[in-house]
Amino acid sequence: MICTTALLVVLLTLTVALPSVCVADQYDVYLLAGQSNMDGRGFVSELSEAQAKPVEDVIVFYRNEKSSSKSWQTLVPGFSVPPKYKGEFPSPTFGPEMAFARTMLQANPDQKLALIKGSQGGTSLRADWKPGRHGDTESQGPQYRDFIRTIQTATEQLRKRGDSFTIRGLLWHQGESDRTSSIPVYGRRLKNLITRLREDVGVPDLPVVVGEVFDNGQRDSVRVAIQVVAAESATVGLVSSAGTTTSDPGTHFDTKSQLLLGQRYANVMMKLPAPKPAKAPATSGQRTEDRPNVLFISIDDLNDWQGSLGGHRQVQTPHLDRLFQQGLLFTNAHCSQAVCTASRNSLLSGIHPASSGWYSSTKAMRRTYDEVMGNHVMLPQYFRDNGYRTLTAGKIFHQGASDYPEHTDRFWDQIAPSYEVPGHLRERGDGYGGTKFYPFPKNGPQISRHFGKEYEDGNSLAWGALDREDMPGGKMYDELIADWAVDRLGEQHEKPFFLAVGFVRPHAPFTAPKEFFAMYDLDEIDVPNVPENDMSDIPLMGKSIAFGRLKGGDHHAVVSLSDNYWRELVFGYLACVSFVDAQVGKVIDALQESEYSDNTIVVLWSDHGQHLGEKRHWRKQSLWEESTRVPLYFKAPGVTAAGETCSQVVSLLDVYPTLVDLCKLPPASRLEGESLVPQLSNPSVFRVKPVLSSWYYGNHAVRSNDWRYIRYRDGGEELYDHRSDAGEHNNLAGDPNYTDVIEEHARWLPQSDVLPAGTTEWTGDQLDRRIRGWKANDSVPAWLR
Repeated sequence: MICTTALLVVLLTLTVALPSVCVADQYDVYLLAGQSNMDGRGFVSELSEAQAKPVEDVIVFYRNEKSSSKSWQTLVPGFSVPPKYKGEFPSPTFGPEMAFARTMLQANPDQKLALIKGSQGGTSLRADWKPGRHGDTESQGPQYRDFIRTIQTATEQLRKRGDSFTIRGLLWHQGESDRTSSIPVYGRRLKNLITRLREDVGVPDLPVVVGEVFDNGQRDSVRVAIQVVAAESATVGLVSSAGTTTSDPGTHFDTKSQLLLGQRYANVMMKLPAPKPAKAPATSGQRTEDRPNVLFISIDDLNDWQGSLGGHRQVQTPHLDRLFQQGLLFTNAHCSQAVCTASRNSLLSGIHPASSGWYSSTKAMRRTYDEVMGNHVMLPQYFRDNGYRTLTAGKIFHQGASDYPEHTDRFWDQIAPSYEVPGHLRERGDGYGGTKFYPFPKNGPQISRHFGKEYEDGNSLAWGALDREDMPGGKMYDELIADWAVDRLGEQHEKPFFLAVGFVRPHAPFTAPKEFFAMYDLDEIDVPNVPENDMSDIPLMGKSIAFGRLKGGDHHAVVSLSDNYWRELVFGYLACVSFVDAQVGKVIDALQESEYSDNTIVVLWSDHGQHLGEKRHWRKQSLWEESTRVPLYFKAPGVTAAGETCSQVVSLLDVYPTLVDLCKLPPASRLEGESLVPQLSNPSVFRVKPVLSSWYYGNHAVRSNDWRYIRYRDGGEELYDHRSDAGEHNNLAGDPNYTDVIEEHARWLPQSDVLPAGTTEWTGDQLDRRIRGWKANDSVPAWLR
């Protein structure tokens, strides 16, 4: 029967009831998926007359890429497609569905069953059943994608008939095609499939019964992995293959065994806890939960050069300044470590590098992810696990959407396309990795082109105004990121969303569309004030950090290239800041014009700062103010007031607990930061705890409201009074009048330094080797003395 009730079609709400004027059946829906032993190779001809009868009160919808029932039909033996079969249904073979249905009805004769079956022989979990990312069909294997479409089609037909239904469970049997997989690999893939399918059908605790592959001596790892997955979860059951036989050498269960397995599937399913009732589908403009959305904006390498923070008097950031007037801006916020990989993973995990050992190497982070994280999860996964739809574009982790390929699907429901750079534009980068940072200047990087190939390690210290023809497709990556985010804000969202937008400028090279360079006069640009003797009171470890990466030192290369190159790099950085400011403006305007404007938290942050010659340094990667200080902004409806600032020192580690607090999510474990909600509500609320920033192993800075204290791993110290020395030009560490200040700050240093992840001892690094060379030859460069 057909009712004309208008319902929003979301992928499988659990219970969808039409108005009482419709006479509707209520079905318990079970999903059947896998490969040939779920599809079934039992022979209908071998069934008794009673076994071959149709099963009343049970309907089936069958579909795979080879054949389809096209509609719901009464269950009879023969909803299976054996090899080379091209006829109609019923076919000559059947699977466990027959005995499963009869056993379920015997236990509860009043229920009506609807079976959705989408199995196919010869399919692997590695490729064919790869679940991919939620809503991203290109990331999914063909069989999984087809099964989701089957579920959509089948349940939509139930709706149109006027029936209501509840999805009760999944029957899964697969593994024959994955016999070479190891126990951990197959187990991880099976868990991912279960997690993704539960999400795609909207039942987080969907009962799942997995069938054990036949023991032919060649699939031991798969058998053990299936057993382990079932043993680890109260909502996953195991059907043993003990006592079964096959109709061919050790693969396909015969008729008797298919009937036995069907009974076992039913008996195990009935022992699993029933799924929790789901809410009805949201209608247009409504959300399934009364929780705010989150717009999570990160900007790469943005220091305090915005009008609102006053880092450079000439910078033009009208969009950021307007945004900052709508909420609360923290003016004394600092990162945990001033390098992309460590800072971002610290913020997103809520764990400091000095606790995790995640100082630098992304490869080491991947190898030690399980060891470091344990049962803890990254920020986007935490929101996703708590009912949010998570979407991302650009650079959120160091590598973009994720630094952990095995976990990416757990972080995000939807990921924007990456930036494709053609070969002729890549050539301009002289081998620089990371296409997201392109394009490079028209004539290539100035330093490596001027000094030669041995200077290519510094080729990112480049600048250039670009025409549209210099950009892939005529657009910078950040423009594509902004466009994608704007489109997402214009869509209907049935769940609260966590939209992460990661802009890559002003990260070097300092290139941007030429109109943003036209906002500044190169000849009038101010360069940072660096006193002649600025490095004279800096310990050797600080000098080694300032030296940088280039032969002879970064600063030496910059001032040696030309008398004006320092000013040109500042010019380029300012243009890039104004460029990314415009992209942020597009996204904020789209939010304000959307239906989500009154129920969306906006948080904006940078992973760390950027030196433009201060302390004769040209990177981030230090413990000074220009490296660690970042913009941090929140707008939280009902919490923040417009136009507020807070000068209390805060850490990027505080972002994770603050968002959990604002969104009223359950407390997350292992977070080392503190919620900023007290300051968001009242900016004058005092915080006792200072911020700890590290630079790789054993080097730390403690930043309080008024002071910065640095202690290097070789014992060198620096101390600056920010009340009178905002530029950090006068190191007070050697002055006995400040012993108490040093002691007070030193107590916040780690009691013991955690070794870099994956290592068992510290053997030194390039900073140490450089210092040893300087000492041996009395060769500290003159510009660092």
